[in-house]
Amino acid sequence: MGSISNKKYKKTVLLCLILIVFLPVITVVSGCRKSEKKTYVIGYINPNPEEEEGAQGFLRNMPKFGFIEGKNVTYMKCESKDKQIIEDALRDMVAKRVDLIFTMTTPAAKMAKQVTEGTNIPVVFAMYNAVGSGLVKSLINPGGNLTGVQLRGSTPKTLEWLLTISPKTKHVLVPVCFDTGAAHQSLEDLKQSAAKFKLKVTVSEVGTVDRLRAALLSMPEDIDAVFVLHSWLVGSNLNVVIDNAIKRKIPVFSAGHVDARNGVVISYAPTDDRTGSQAARLANSILRGTLPGDLPVETSDFYLGINLKTARAIGLKISDDILQQADFIVR
Repeated sequence: MGSISNKKYKKTVLLCLILIVFLPVITVVSGCRKSEKKTYVIGYINPNPEEEEGAQGFLRNMPKFGFIEGKNVTYMKCESKDKQIIEDALRDMVAKRVDLIFTMTTPAAKMAKQVTEGTNIPVVFAMYNAVGSGLVKSLINPGGNLTGVQLRGSTPKTLEWLLTISPKTKHVLVPVCFDTGAAHQSLEDLKQSAAKFKLKVTVSEVGTVDRLRAALLSMPEDIDAVFVLHSWLVGSNLNVVIDNAIKRKIPVFSAGHVDARNGVVISYAPTDDRTGSQAARLANSILRGTLPGDLPVETSDFYLGINLKTARAIGLKISDDILQQADFIVR
C-alpha cells in the first residue's frame, strides 16, 4: 500500500511541475487569441457627395453596431458623379477584396452588381426599386450577393395626404430631371396613383437650374400643387421650387429624399438617417456571418413631416388632427 501511495504522490508532483512550466505559455497564447480582433475594409460609393445626408446616414450609424472608423474598420470611399470613376473605384475594391461594399442610388448599385459578379463580396444598397431595376430576384429572397433598402412605396399615401390637406387639388405640376434611375420609376408610380385619384399631372422636364426656374415661372394658371420626385437636381434646388410656389400660394409635396425640414409643406418619405441605419444593420448582419442573399430587402420606413411655416406663407390651414399624426413638424 505504501509503494502505491508513493507512486501516486510522484505522479501528482510531476503533473504540478508540468503545469507550473507550461501554464504561463498557455495563458499567453490564450490571451493573444482573445486580443485578436477582426478588422474590416468596407467600400463606400456615394454618387452625390454634395448632399448633406444621403449616404452619410450609413457612416453615422455603423458605429452603433461596433464598427469604428480608424479602430476596427477602414473605408475605401468614392464620392463622385463620374460613372467611370465609380466603376474604377469598384474594381479597385474588388481587387483588394473588401469585406463589403455599400452603394447609394440605382446606377451605383447596378455597377456594383456587375463588377462583383463571380465574387463573394457582399453589396448593401440603398435605392428606389430593387426588383424593378433587376438588381434582385425578389424582396423576400434576393439571392446572390446583394441586399439592401428599397425607398419605393410612399407615393400613393403622399397623394392621399395632399388631398386631405388640400381637397380642391385637381392639377399637379411635376418638375423633374431624369438624373437618377429613381426619377423615371417614381414618375411612373406618381402617374399610376394620380390616375386613381383622378388628378391631372403635368410633367416639366428640366435639365438645368435655369430650366427649372423657367418651368416654375411658366406653370399653367390652374396648377394647384407641385410634386417633387426623386430627382437630385430638383431636390438640390428646392429653394427655387418653394419660392415660386409661395408666390403662387400653392403647396409643394414630396415622397422623395427631401422632406418638410427642407421647406415642402407635406412630405411622406424615408429619412436619410433612418435609411442609413437600416443599411448599417444589414451590413452588420453580413459582416457577422449572414449571407446577403438570405437577408430580405427592407422597405424603408416612411415618416410624415409638415412644415407649418411654409403652410402659413401660402395661407394653407392644417387641422390639429392631421398635425397629431405627423412624425415631425416645422413651426
